[in-house]
Amino acid sequence: MSDAVTNISETGRLANTSQQEAIDSHASAWVSASAGTGKTKVLTERVLSLLLSGCPPQKILCLTFTKAAAAEMESRIFGYLGDWVILDGEELENRISQILGMPPEARHIRRARRLFAQVLETPGGMHIETIHAFCQSLLRRFPLEAQMSPHFTLLDERDAAELLDGAKEQILTTARSGENDALADALKVITEHLHETGFPALLTSLASARGRLRRLLTRHEGLAQTITATRALLGVDDTTTPESLFEAAVSDGSHDLLGLKIAAEILSGGAKTDKENGLKIQTWVDSTDRDIFAFENYADVFLTARRGSGPIEIRKRLITKKLAEYHPDVVEILEHEADRLVKFLLRRRAAVTAQATAALIQFGNALLEAYQSQKDARALIDYDDLILESARLLKRKDVAPW
Repeated sequence: MSDAVTNISETGRLANTSQQEAIDSHASAWVSASAGTGKTKVLTERVLSLLLSGCPPQKILCLTFTKAAAAEMESRIFGYLGDWVILDGEELENRISQILGMPPEARHIRRARRLFAQVLETPGGMHIETIHAFCQSLLRRFPLEAQMSPHFTLLDERDAAELLDGAKEQILTTARSGENDALADALKVITEHLHETGFPALLTSLASARGRLRRLLTRHEGLAQTITATRALLGVDDTTTPESLFEAAVSDGSHDLLGLKIAAEILSGGAKTDKENGLKIQTWVDSTDRDIFAFENYADVFLTARRGSGPIEIRKRLITKKLAEYHPDVVEILEHEADRLVKFLLRRRAAVTAQATAALIQFGNALLEAYQSQKDARALIDYDDLILESARLLKRKDVAPW
């Protein structure tokens, strides 16, 4: 279930229908809601509903992202259970009916009175902890099944940062030395889009996103497959490059050269703007050296100046109104060329994005491998490893069931 939006942050307020469904201990629920809408309260009352239904405290697992959230959950649950010990019968029935969504039975009342002591006496207490703490305890118990060193050490943030710095230096040295052509090519592409002062920030961003990058590489089963999938998503095949697209777009065969020559001649007899545009078109048509600078000047005739990012827009008027009335065929020629240029630039933008993304994935993969090799040599794991290795363990069909 999703989008439980009614605010029920006040203690004791009745849950709405969606929230009551999530609290039901017999339902499997997914709750998605914005801050302040009562997610923690729903989760707390779901735990209480499980306890009231007879579920042993040691069989309930609550995972959070932070220690503060885990402490808050535990505090709320014990607050409820402590109150249930001392409340009079009528008030206790009201409180429990709010959680169960129905009048409580006698067994619910009896159990509610005993739960505080039962939870306190549970060996190890209730399992309300961070996801990292849970994963670490799981891997500690089953290191061989997880195919990990039994004596692995968890990296703190400072040590992880030091290892990452070493990994960054290693891949930069490899790329600059020419030992790895693919890595050198990736570095060349990246530096074409990024000033050297921004490179340290880029490496830091790649390092901080290493968990997502690793999951992406795992999902597509390798570096090459990930790059191919990325290019496919952008509609660009493996042979298409920004350079090949540009060469095709500026070749004589891609233009209606005769139509453009006619348009240039007609424009030369119009207003000042028409004459300027006619000269630009004639210069482009006659040119034998159509580089990117000449192209930008030519494209100014048809497209607005802001073509680097965002929408690529055709100019509202490609020819003055009076001239257009006498030469509608020229209007059609200019509009056709404008549409062609828009399609080319959008496709070129996709190719540039694919090329740059592939370079980043290549560089990020090298960073991950260098970082991982340093961790493996010292039997170290970081916080991302805890989650990834635990997930891998729990997905193994040969060990997960038990």
